[in-house]
This record gives sequence, C-alpha cells and structure tokens, in this order.
Amino acid sequence: MSLFGLGEVKAPEADRKAALAVGTLETLDGAPVPTWLAGGRECKGALPLGGTRIDAAIYSSRGRGYANYNEDAAGLFRSASGRVFAFVLDQAGGLGGDVRGQGSEHASRLVFDAFKKIAGQSKGTNPLPELEGAFAAAHQALIDRGQGEVTTAVAAIIDPEAAYLVNSGDSAALHFDAKGQKKQQTELHVLEGTHQGYLTHALGLSPEGPNSEDYLWTLEPGDWLVMATDGLLDAELDAATFARFLAQASSAEQAVNRLVSVVLRRMGTLRAKPDNLTMVVVHVPPRD
Repeated sequence: MSLFGLGEVKAPEADRKAALAVGTLETLDGAPVPTWLAGGRECKGALPLGGTRIDAAIYSSRGRGYANYNEDAAGLFRSASGRVFAFVLDQAGGLGGDVRGQGSEHASRLVFDAFKKIAGQSKGTNPLPELEGAFAAAHQALIDRGQGEVTTAVAAIIDPEAAYLVNSGDSAALHFDAKGQKKQQTELHVLEGTHQGYLTHALGLSPEGPNSEDYLWTLEPGDWLVMATDGLLDAELDAATFARFLAQASSAEQAVNRLVSVVLRRMGTLRAKPDNLTMVVVHVPPRD
C-alpha cells in the first residue's frame, strides 16, 4: 500500500510467522534472528514477538528521504520465563564508521550477550548492573575499533509488573498508561539552545563516555512502553496522536504499524525530519 494513502504498513505474513517462531534467549546463539534488526537490516512492517503473555512488536527501517542505508539496530527477545528483552540503538550519522551501521550492530551484540546472561539468572536478581556493564563494554569496544563510531542506546527487561531500563544518548523509552497518557520517559543526553541536538553522552563518544542511566518503572495492567530512536522522537507527533494510537490499538503490532505509517508519511512530506526509523512497543495486557 502507498504510504501516502489511507492504508497502514504491514509486514509480509511469512516475516510475521518467522518472528513469532523465534525461540527463547536461552536457545539463541546470535544473529541472524528475525527480531534482531542490525547491520543495515530492515523490515516492511511490525514484527510481533511470540511465546509470552506480554505483547510486543519491533520495527526498523532506513525511514524516508534520509539515506539508502539503515544505521539503527534493534532487538526483541523473550526468555523461557516469559520476560521480554529489547534494545534500540542509533548510530550517529557522520560520526565515523567505515561501513554504516556496523557500530550499532557491534554494540547490539554485546547487549545481546548481557541479555543471555540475565535470562539464565534467577528472576529475583537485579539485571541493571549486567546491562550497565554491557553499555560500558560496548563503549570501550567502539573506542578500540578506532573508527570514531558513536551510537545511542536504550535497553530494557520487562516483566508484567516492572521494567528495568538503561539509557545513553538521545534514543529513549517512554511509559504510557492504558489511555495513552504519558507517565514518564528516560532522559535525553543532548544539549539544548544554540547547540540543540548535540549528544552529551553516548556509546563510543570520547571523552564524554556513555554515562548510562538506569531506571526501574512500575508497570500496571494496560500500560505501554515505547522504545525508539530519534526518527520517531523528532517526528513531532503530538500527545493526542500518541494517546489515540495506543489507546485504540488492539495489539502492540497494530500500534507500531500505525505509528510507522504516520511518521513515514510525515517524513515524505517534510513535516518530520527524514531519518532512520526504529521502535519497539510493549503492552502489558489488562487483567481479565
């Protein structure tokens, strides 16, 4: 369907089925995984996560009107216990890298390794130190690569009652209630004023470093989490649009497809900044 028509983007059924069939973190050895979009990979519509009662979906593409490559990376996984694991990274355009998107892909592998370790731990273990360590290791790895690569990152581990998050840079996680009203979001590590948009912290950024911040958010039935790169965050969607799309969506997959459709249209008509577009949406089902 045309992005300028009334239809929504949607992934081919074969891609959806492949995503739903992804195994648990404990059984995955690494990429390629349908719900791990990195190294320039894209999808045509939201890919849903199967095997857990927490509803979630992922999307990543080069966006519209920006470039012919995707520098973002994202991953969405489940553990055997039904926990949801997700990350979203955005390699800063123009900041190094012999191959576009290799920096975010490399960092995503280290976060994935941390996810695997956490999935094998007792659910009562605080996962935030392991995630913080992964961010620090990814930062040093990018420095050691010597290509000037810089990537923002937000990662989360989600249970029905709580979300554990770590963030660095201007990718972000946003928390909404069942009606789509925003409760809170992670801090953006960017300058304001004359140098608006300049990163103050990110993985690979030297000498500033990642300065990662962690969060523990209490979740209630019906709540939504949206993790995204600045392709979504800079699209200037108003609060009413977010509220409508989330509150009226029948699933995380539908919410992603609707958000993606409107943002791509806005990019195509220059009402939003052209950019790579990546997001993960998680919905905690209401109690019966």
